[in-house]
Amino acid sequence: MKDNGFIEMSEHFAYLFPKGREWFSPKEAGELIGRSDQFVRNSFYSGKIYGHLSNGLAKRGEEKKTYLRVNRDAIILFLLESANYTPESFMQSLESLILRRSDYQLMRLEKLIRDRLYGKSVTAVRNSALINDSGVRRNSRV
Repeated sequence: MKDNGFIEMSEHFAYLFPKGREWFSPKEAGELIGRSDQFVRNSFYSGKIYGHLSNGLAKRGEEKKTYLRVNRDAIILFLLESANYTPESFMQSLESLILRRSDYQLMRLEKLIRDRLYGKSVTAVRNSALINDSGVRRNSRV
């Protein structure tokens, strides 16, 4: 991994996180990584997932209940440490897989990618422009 490996991996996992959110409860963190909230708590106490315990209302030593929160970077760090691939090897595998797809499968992927990049409304408008007045699809690509 390069010096900017954490940033590269952070971008690789960015789709998991809601925009603007930095802190997550054990339940939310578990949902992000596909595990239970108990797994997150156990991993916190065993040092596998970093987080913070707090109870801002109680005096130190008098806390009856504490709240565990896990930062976005701690979740990414856990994913980094448990991954058996790098973003580059992931992309190489994905590219290799795509190269072996049929034309029909590639057209479906192309639509999915357009919808993701530009929103469904843009793709719908572009597709409607490819259909002539009699409802027959023109033989051209956008």
